[in-house]
Amino acid sequence: MEDRLVHLALEQIAEAMGHSNSNPLSTSLLCLEHGISFDEMGKIMVAFNQILRKKKFEDLEVADFRQALEEVTPVAKDFADSVVVAFIKAYARNHIAELVPFVRTLD
Repeated sequence: MEDRLVHLALEQIAEAMGHSNSNPLSTSLLCLEHGISFDEMGKIMVAFNQILRKKKFEDLEVADFRQALEEVTPVAKDFADSVVVAFIKAYARNHIAELVPFVRTLD
């Protein structure tokens, strides 16, 4: 089976369910769409958790998460701010509930 076809099918199904950068439903699909590997996906979760441990809620900034993404994967250097926000939202929705209050300040 062709991987690109499977990827396209997943994107189409997720899109029909409302997946987008402004409303990411799946962290895994978001990673696939932006060239991030499975291992990097796990490292991003660790990096985002470290930010939450080191900073107070009122001191959190999107730039902190951008820097973490860039440290994990070189492809993140080319991400628009909206893509960085999409990653924050996806991890809040699927992995790190403590990020939800911060995500609410981003809309």
